[in-house]
Amino acid sequence: MEIKFLKADNGDSILISLIDSHGENKNILIDGGIRKTYKTDKGAKNKPEYGELKTVLETIKDNNKFIDLLIITHIDEDHIGGIIKWFNDDNNAFKLIKEVWFNSGKGIATFLKQSENKDLEHLINPDKTTFTSIGQGIDFSKYITEKGILFTDIILQGQELKRFGYDFKILSPNKTKLEILLKEWKIKDPNFSTSSKPKSNDYDKAIKEHIATDKFLEDTAYPNGSSIAFILSKEGDENNFLFLGDSHPSVIVEGLKIFNCSEENRLIAKFVKVSHHGSKGNTSVELLKCINSKNYIISTNGSGDQHPNKQLLSRLINENEDCNIYFNYKERMEMIFSKQDRLDYPNFNPIAITNEFEF
Repeated sequence: MEIKFLKADNGDSILISLIDSHGENKNILIDGGIRKTYKTDKGAKNKPEYGELKTVLETIKDNNKFIDLLIITHIDEDHIGGIIKWFNDDNNAFKLIKEVWFNSGKGIATFLKQSENKDLEHLINPDKTTFTSIGQGIDFSKYITEKGILFTDIILQGQELKRFGYDFKILSPNKTKLEILLKEWKIKDPNFSTSSKPKSNDYDKAIKEHIATDKFLEDTAYPNGSSIAFILSKEGDENNFLFLGDSHPSVIVEGLKIFNCSEENRLIAKFVKVSHHGSKGNTSVELLKCINSKNYIISTNGSGDQHPNKQLLSRLINENEDCNIYFNYKERMEMIFSKQDRLDYPNFNPIAITNEFEF
């Protein structure tokens, strides 16, 4: 299995390539990052510039393979923007996709037996496309259904889904978070962003100081709480991989308990894709104590929200003094830790991701 963390600016886009139980190559794409992860229409010299998502999709198509499973974790633009841009740009994008997991507004309403929140169907004010006009949103679930793509909603905490000889144990969202999203989310939220935007980072403060003054306040953003998060493992294999999207830690702790994991019986994971790009409100000490892993992945260039928060990284290092913290943007990693931090905590390793992870 190969796992590639694409450069998606302040977003997430992850490609998992594996061999299924029949010896065939399969691809799982988790999110698409922001729009430029796929394409910038007017880049340098006023010419189009293509991002890593465009590159990997073209490679898959050239090799006569498919996106066998597309997982849209939640509706934030930094997770779904690149997918929408791909659909805008390529009339035949749908032909490359075999199955989609996405908790649509309509699906949530049907599951909860409540009225629909129409805003949830209109995700992004898109460019002019072949299937929507300027000023209208894209009814994502309707589009993929009409194109004949296998569409699975609802994805819910406690489910154990099997694909390609692999198990997906769903940790988030739970029913409560879907209820909140259905009731509270409005399209007027600026830029579809769900967290405050600090004017500066917290990197000038030493790890020791962060640990001494650490106070945890959980993220309250509705879309993040609805994020799909799961444990991935090969059937019959003890290796676990934890993909946390932008999920809320209390929900993940709750989900882990469903699968008999807790502080007393910690989940052993080969790596953890840290929730919400390393935001301090999305990884608690309680959650860290439920996981036994040496490897943690941070996916962001730090733009906008100034993620990752050093407060969160300090919390992680305090709980796992010899952990490896991987960054898909080396320049962000190099901003965070001081020489004093390295003297105070010599055993943790910040590492720039240069290649796919292979397992």
